[in-house]
Amino acid sequence: MNDPVVQAAQEAFKLRLRDNNDVSANTKNAQAIAKTWRSLVHDLDPDRYQIEAMVSPDLDQKIDVVDPETSTAYEFKVSGKNATAEFYKDVVKVIVWNQKRKRLLSRLVFITDEHHGRPFIDAPMPKAYIEYLKGHALDVVVTYVTRQKG
Repeated sequence: MNDPVVQAAQEAFKLRLRDNNDVSANTKNAQAIAKTWRSLVHDLDPDRYQIEAMVSPDLDQKIDVVDPETSTAYEFKVSGKNATAEFYKDVVKVIVWNQKRKRLLSRLVFITDEHHGRPFIDAPMPKAYIEYLKGHALDVVVTYVTRQKG
């Protein structure tokens, strides 16, 4: 995918820890990757991209990045673990966003770790849901960041 926001996610993902079983270290690493990604996206065009855009104040939910020029929401699940639950939650955030606004989002790009996420997101149920959403004016694209060799 030749999308600068997705490319920024891949660049930030290079910071990932390798072969570490420490949950705390992995959580901190995922947070650092997400923060780096948001910074890289902001640097692309601070006037264009909305970082951590509030879905609705009463729900206390945010979309990682919103691009109003393309009506696209981006969500980055750094660790592919539990990616399915995060995927469904992120779709709901976009649906609620569209219920509460006049300027709608027509696309969601869900980004996650290929190694852990692909087996779950490329499963029949998420694929069927993506097809269903197309019929309801929401294009969902799943893209993967990959581990660096070495």
